[in-house]
Amino acid sequence: MWDMKSCLLQPLDMIKRPINVLFADDDADNQQIVEFALRGEQINFIYADNGIQALNLLHSDSIDLVILDVMMPIMDGIEACRRIRRISDIPIIILTAKDKEQDVIDGFKAGADDYIVKPFRPRELVARIHAILQRSSHLNIPTKKELAFNELKLDLESHCVQNEEKNIDVTPLEFQLLQYLMQHAGVVLSKEDLLKNVWGYVETAGDTNLIEATIRRLRKKVEEDPSRPRYIQTVWGSGYRLGD
Repeated sequence: MWDMKSCLLQPLDMIKRPINVLFADDDADNQQIVEFALRGEQINFIYADNGIQALNLLHSDSIDLVILDVMMPIMDGIEACRRIRRISDIPIIILTAKDKEQDVIDGFKAGADDYIVKPFRPRELVARIHAILQRSSHLNIPTKKELAFNELKLDLESHCVQNEEKNIDVTPLEFQLLQYLMQHAGVVLSKEDLLKNVWGYVETAGDTNLIEATIRRLRKKVEEDPSRPRYIQTVWGSGYRLGD
């Protein structure tokens, strides 16, 4: 994987250049709609028509965020997301017409940070892009050098996660979620709380899928038995808690 710190962003108010967004969609009309929606937001677009082209452009350009359609020729957006996650922790948004629950789950399992269904509201897309970029940038501002809970440790300077002295690869979103849970160990955190303080926006329809999918993905990485979690506990009807 690339060094996580090398691909994290500065706080948005300190960025002196436009944000570079790689947008992969084989429909030229959709490309124009998204570009029009984000006009005036100091965002540069680099376009790809399929997943393979997106991967090639990711290597050759300075990209801050990736937006992927799902239904593309040669390589679809879900497979492209999986392959990007193998080499980079760059923020990824799935923007697609596929709106079934399993579609959303597949997107998050592939490593997406957000999943937006077309037709989308332009202002919401802008808000979510900024929320993701702000969230990523905040990972560079640790308040302590390390957090620990039993054998689970987070190094807030190197952004490393260890469990029983074994290194665990996590995405920036997973790191931010685990950091927030560890900072509030023993406290039941509602989904609304997590959406506000980890994702950076208020709840809208379908956003609970964001949390549930990320929790499942994180449990697979830090729990010995994800079906019987030792660390990330579900408090039915209330939310989640780190520890008992």
